[in-house]
Amino acid sequence: MPSSAYLLVVIVPAFFAALWLGACWFTSLGGWHRLSDYYRSNEANNYAPGTSFAMQSGRLRNVGSSGLSSNYRASLNIRCQSAGLQLSVVFLFAFRHPPLLVPWSAIKPMGQESVMFGLGHTYNFLVALPDGAECVELKLTSQQLAETITSYQQSATLGKQ
Repeated sequence: MPSSAYLLVVIVPAFFAALWLGACWFTSLGGWHRLSDYYRSNEANNYAPGTSFAMQSGRLRNVGSSGLSSNYRASLNIRCQSAGLQLSVVFLFAFRHPPLLVPWSAIKPMGQESVMFGLGHTYNFLVALPDGAECVELKLTSQQLAETITSYQQSATLGKQ
């Protein structure tokens, strides 16, 4: 029979590691997984000039078949750059969350809505997937970030004309 010290040193940390990885996997199903099928970022995009926002809060929700959603509280790193919107999560939650680069043409602003009896707002965007069957809703809590996204998006639209 294994000793209690063995259980504490090996089994308990292994259990919590498995639980953590399972939680990260489940969280990715709320839209990140669908986005990563089409908009995975490559290493070169990490060094492109842009405006960065670290430790942001937001929510991703599949619109369509599953409707699953995932909240990211102070764990999103978002970067606006000329190629698009780069999304990543902090290291502790990175399992099943590869960095994403969503082109500006795939992002549609959906306005803002009040939350918590008007004490706060969320800024909503719809991310279209190339297959046209589904899309992913992105809700952000930072007004400055939402304004920066809108500014970059307008610049990208003007550059195409």
